[in-house]
Amino acid sequence: MNDIKFLEKYNEAAIDNFVAVVKQNILFQAQVAYLSEQVAHTDELRKQIIEFEPVKEALVKLRDENINLANELNNKITIIESANKSDAEKYRMQTSLNEQSREIERLSNGLVASQDKVKEQTDYIAKLEEMLPKTAKKKLGITPEQTIVEETIKEESIDNETVKTLSSGGSF
Repeated sequence: MNDIKFLEKYNEAAIDNFVAVVKQNILFQAQVAYLSEQVAHTDELRKQIIEFEPVKEALVKLRDENINLANELNNKITIIESANKSDAEKYRMQTSLNEQSREIERLSNGLVASQDKVKEQTDYIAKLEEMLPKTAKKKLGITPEQTIVEETIKEESIDNETVKTLSSGGSF
């Protein structure tokens, strides 16, 4: 009987070892199957990475181009804003220049009108002096040479406009 008990224990130990070896074998086969799937998936991912490398480079180029275009846009906006400021300054200066030109023209017209009035009055005085009798002329100290009116035309240049002034050597 001892042999039977020994054989039972032997068979029990062999079965336990067999079960342990089978479990390890199943575990090892599962790990091998899992790792082979991972390796296949890793190879597939590497192929995709290689395929997407040109796309990545294109995206980097597009991002850089986008940044450059944004900077260029900001520069142009700055230029436009400064141009608007300078346009406003030019407009202000042109308006001031136009106002001054109108004032100069008004003053020139007034000067011409004044010169015409002086000429008319000088002519009128000359006519009056001619009408005076000789005795009144002597009494006033007017000699016949003074009745000749000397007119001198003087030219002045004001802002590229020539203004002529009339100077008369009148008796008064």
